[in-house]
Amino acid sequence: MAELDDILNDPSESQKRIKDLSGKVKETSEERDAANAAREAAEAKALEAQRERDFYAGFTDVVATNPQAKDHKDEILAKVKGGYSMEDATVAVLAKAGKLAPAAPPVVDTKPITGGSASTIIPQGGQKTHAEMTQQERRAELEKILDIA
Repeated sequence: MAELDDILNDPSESQKRIKDLSGKVKETSEERDAANAAREAAEAKALEAQRERDFYAGFTDVVATNPQAKDHKDEILAKVKGGYSMEDATVAVLAKAGKLAPAAPPVVDTKPITGGSASTIIPQGGQKTHAEMTQQERRAELEKILDIA
C-alpha cells in the first residue's frame, strides 16, 4: 500500500514543469521590480544632484539681489531640492523669515542730454499730456520749463 500512496502522491512531470515555470515567472517579476526600483532611485538621485548643482551655480545671483539670502542658504537649498525654482525658494524662505526686502523703485536717468536748447527731461508721474491740458496749463508748464516768471 505504501508504494501505491507514493505513486499517487508523486506529482507528474507536467505538474513539476508547471511548478518550475511558475517559480521562474515569479523570480523574473521580482528581478524586474528590483531593477525598476533601482532605476527610479538612480534617476531621483541624479535629479537631486542636478538641482543642487543648479542651486550652487545660481546662488551668487540670488545673493546679489537679496543679500539676506546668504543667512538662509540651507533652507533655500532644501526648497530647491523639493522642486521650487531658485527665485520661488528664495522668496518663500525670506518672506517666512520676515527679511524679504521690498523691490527697489526703478532708477530714472534725469540728467539732460547735452546739445540743443530744448529740455530733454521727460516729466515722470501722473501729469496730463499736452492734448489734455488747457491753454493756460500749457502756458504755465512752458513758463516753468523756460524759467520765465
